[in-house]
This record gives sequence, structure tokens and C-alpha cells, in this order.
Amino acid sequence: MIEHKSETNNANQDWARERLRNFLDDHHSLPIYRFALIAGVSRITVASFLGGKEVMTVTLMKIAKAMNISSDKLKQPISEQEYIELRQEEKA
Repeated sequence: MIEHKSETNNANQDWARERLRNFLDDHHSLPIYRFALIAGVSRITVASFLGGKEVMTVTLMKIAKAMNISSDKLKQPISEQEYIELRQEEKA
């Protein structure tokens, strides 16, 4: 049972990484160090997380808050509708 929880947590953090990467890519004027200041975590933590290191749940909650989404949404894959909306924003 512990292994299953760990695998689920890994998948959740992978989706959170992808959402954060997309967020930072969409906000060109927001480098990692500025995002980290807004989130209230160190830039090293953000960079390590993006590099594949796992972080604590409280850190994910801070990242989600800085992105203005719920922590549950942060840990979910991007839906098809969200993807369409992102593409439309890029074209505008």
C-alpha cells in the first residue's frame, strides 16, 4: 500500500511540474526567482522541483496559490479544454 501511495504522489508531482513549467513559459516576465518570491519558497526549491526533486505538500500548496489555482488542480493533468484555452491565449 505504501508503494501505491508513493507512485500516486510521484505522478501528482509530475503533473504539478508540468503545470508549473507551462505557467512559467506563459509568463515570460516571471523568472524562477521572482516566482519563488511570490510563492514564499526559495528559488533553489523551485529549481530543484522543476529538476525532478520531490517537495512537501505545503510547498505544492504555496506554488498553487502563487499560480492562483487550487493545489488539487495543480496535481492533475491539463484537461483538453484547458489546453485549448492556453493555445487560444498564445495566439492572441
